[in-house]
Parts: sequence; C-alpha cells; structure tokens
Amino acid sequence: MKAAWGVAYRVACGVCLVWLAVVLGVAVHYGWRALVADTFVIPSDSMSPTLLPGDKVRVDKTVFGARLYTSLDFTDGRMESIRTRGRRGLRYNDIVVFNYPVNDKGRIGFKMNYVYVKRVAALPGDTISFVHSRPVNSHYEGVLGLAEAQQRLEETPDSLIPWYAMRNILVETAVLGYTIKDIPPVYVPRRGDILRMDDWRKAEIYRRAIEWETGRALAWDGARGQCLSDGRPLPYYRFRKNYYFVCGDMAYGSKDSRYWGFVPEEYIVGVVDRVVESHHPVTGRERRERRGLNLTNNE
Repeated sequence: MKAAWGVAYRVACGVCLVWLAVVLGVAVHYGWRALVADTFVIPSDSMSPTLLPGDKVRVDKTVFGARLYTSLDFTDGRMESIRTRGRRGLRYNDIVVFNYPVNDKGRIGFKMNYVYVKRVAALPGDTISFVHSRPVNSHYEGVLGLAEAQQRLEETPDSLIPWYAMRNILVETAVLGYTIKDIPPVYVPRRGDILRMDDWRKAEIYRRAIEWETGRALAWDGARGQCLSDGRPLPYYRFRKNYYFVCGDMAYGSKDSRYWGFVPEEYIVGVVDRVVESHHPVTGRERRERRGLNLTNNE
C-alpha cells in the first residue's frame, strides 16, 4: 500500500512539475514579447528597399521602453498605457513599428494589432518641410530616409502621380493646397509647447491631435478669423502629448505622415533592429541573404 502511495506521489509531483514548466514557459514567452522584443512581418513595399514584403523583423522594446496597457477597454479607440523606462529616446532615421493612428471615423483612435512600420523623420518640437520631395528638418542636417527614392519621386512627372497621392496632404484631403513634392514647414507638437491658433491651416493640420487630447470639436470661424473649440474661442493651445512625423523609404508609394499627420508617442511599439528571416510573399521562397540583416541606427 505504501509503495502504491509512493508511486502515486511521484506521478503527482511529475505532473505538477510539467504544468509548472508549461506555465513558466508561457509566462516567459509572453513576458518577453511584452517587455523585451516582438516580431512582425512586413506586408507591403512602403519601406523598400530597406524592408521587403515577407521580411520578419525584430522590434526591440527596450530602446524606447515597453508599452504596458493599464486598461483593456479599447472602446471608441481609447487606449490607456504606461511605458517602462527605455535605454534612449527615438532618433532620426530610427525604423519604428507603431499603431496606425487614424481610426475609421477619421480621428486619432487606437486599433489593436493594426501596425505600420516607417522611419522617423521628425521628433517632438521639430519643424519639418518637404522641398523638391526631400524632407528638411529644422534640427537635423543629415539625410532623412533614402535620397535616391526621393529623387525618383521628384523626377516623376506630376501627371503620372494619382491626384489623391499628389494632393491629399497631411489631412487626407486637398484642402491645404500642398503637394507631395513641396510641403511648407509644419511644426511637430511637443508636450508643453504652446501653438498660436491664428490660421485656418493650423486648425486643419492639428485638428486630430487637439480633438484627441481635449475631446472637443475644433473648427475655424472664417467670418471672425478665429479657431473655436466646442464653439469657444481658442487663440492658443498647449499640447499635452508628444508626436512624431514618420515616412516610408519608398517616397513615391508610402502612406505615411505626409498624408495623415502625426503619430502620438503612446502609439509607438518599438524600434526595428534586424530582419529575423525573410520569405517571398508569393512563392514562399526563403531569402537567406536577408536573414540577420542589421538595421540598428548608430547615429
């Protein structure tokens, strides 16, 4: 009888150890993905030739800090989170993964697992413009993105560029009168900075950010020449959040901040540091030459 109990005890201990190992394995797996690094597969050619469709990239979350949800209520695009302390802030030309910031209602709103990958062209507090298709940053003198791709865009006749791709700039409509090749200086909001709301273009460009921060409708009163927030005059606005301006390396075919505006800091997932593996999206052929490709930004 004692022998039978001993066998049963050992079996029970073995089962418990197996379950403990499974639980610890799951915890380590998801803990690693949440706090350290995760992988994403590139679906389009907007970052070509740096990243190709079918590339699986590693996203380092320790660089900028891991984002941890404090609520799982994502109703109406709501997202509440905190961020762990990162090793550094974002830099110019960092390749970042982020949640696409515009929801189905045309406002800033969170979409779970709907992510983009682009290159950082401007940080909070910068002013960015596009001159002859090239990004010009007020605080950075180096090359942003791929100059060759930008030159190809500049040399492409306007008549060959779809009208919406040519003129639906910053706010996804042609109301501003800008083109993809030449965008006047645009200030990228930084937490605590105050912007004078004295022009209808500012109301258009910053509408999404201000409405997202305040929950109030923003409008421009053309008759009185003033900005209104829920019908009340808004001569100045102090931003509560940080934002980024991001662009794809394929200057011609990338849907990015040139079209829909700024990325809130809270929407940044992490920084791409390498290609883990790569398969052709149609044939499935493994592209071994891309495995381990280092994309770390050492600027």
